Amino acid sequence: MSESKPRYVYIDLLRGWAVLVMIETHVVNAFLLPAVRLAPWFKVLNFINGIVAPSFLFVAGFAFAFIAPRKWSGYLAFNNVFRKQVGRILQVWLVGYALHIPFFSFNKLVKYITPEEMLPFWNVDVLHCIAFSLALLLACVIIGRTQKRFFWIVMLLFLTTVFSAPILWTTNVDGIFPLPVAMYVNALHGSLFPLFPWMGFVLGGSIAGQMLTWAKEKNAERLFFKYVFLGGIAMIFLSLIVEVLPLHFYPLHDFWRASPEFFFIRFGIVMMILATLWYWEKVAHSGRSIASVVGMESLVTYAGHLLVIYGLFFSGHSLSYLIGQTRSLIEVIGMSVLLLAATSIAAYVWNWLKKKSMLQARVFQYALLGIASYVFFTKPY
Repeated sequence: MSESKPRYVYIDLLRGWAVLVMIETHVVNAFLLPAVRLAPWFKVLNFINGIVAPSFLFVAGFAFAFIAPRKWSGYLAFNNVFRKQVGRILQVWLVGYALHIPFFSFNKLVKYITPEEMLPFWNVDVLHCIAFSLALLLACVIIGRTQKRFFWIVMLLFLTTVFSAPILWTTNVDGIFPLPVAMYVNALHGSLFPLFPWMGFVLGGSIAGQMLTWAKEKNAERLFFKYVFLGGIAMIFLSLIVEVLPLHFYPLHDFWRASPEFFFIRFGIVMMILATLWYWEKVAHSGRSIASVVGMESLVTYAGHLLVIYGLFFSGHSLSYLIGQTRSLIEVIGMSVLLLAATSIAAYVWNWLKKKSMLQARVFQYALLGIASYVFFTKPY
């Protein structure tokens, strides 16, 4: 049995709850009747669902910076610790692109696909944004060399990312970058999570993680999370005040996706959730739960539920295509419960297998990868 690494339950909880609510979000988006979306309560649900991606991105950066001090010398020495981190980042990146493959046939992709059909493959999603952001954070460690310089470099990148987003949101960069790179800049070609402003959540999370590291060195963890909670409230109110002021600094842009004000409203809410979950772990509850296990296996659960909804397993079509937005609220609730249960069971089984024997888990993982690769490269069309 492999030696278990220390877990911080509140981090797993934030990641786990983000994935669980994300599953509900994707089920609703894929299958709920459009008429139901006109109900007043749906706006509240839509806002809650809109906190999922910021939480998922934030916790990626937070975990990186919080754990980085233990691996700092390894990163700077480019030893096995560095190589493992690069491998994890590449794994997230590859899964992100794999989930966007338009046809599960290498032969069809090479010989028959059109540029229009290939376009969705290049779309930047949550995993692409996380992978790029973590690679950038790793580069900041190497460039900064010290935690203090790392902090200020990331702070500069964070502010630049958030406050340049409204400008870059409407800037066509096709003439500057090739399409696969331009997809990372903005949503003009359909990317759901371009780096501007979404990378800001990862960078902001890493800033919080670095500050927590310093707070723990001074035995001020409780005080830190108190200020995180209060800072989240202050951030929300300041953003609302700025929004109602008759000042306009930016060209027309999508307020709900690119404005700094709405970014900091969501960022503040995520900060409050993080502090609340820390309190929950330390004071009210500190054991494993469904959400924490799902959080521990977030890559598997994230990819798995997307494959169920959007996987091309039915004569080249997905469930989202075959069923469409045709289901009532009760039916969608039932579908959400079933997928949540299946995802949770898969997370528990995979987590149990890894704890029992990492070798067996790897064999199982590579066997599935081998079967999928064989089908992908031998399928004629």
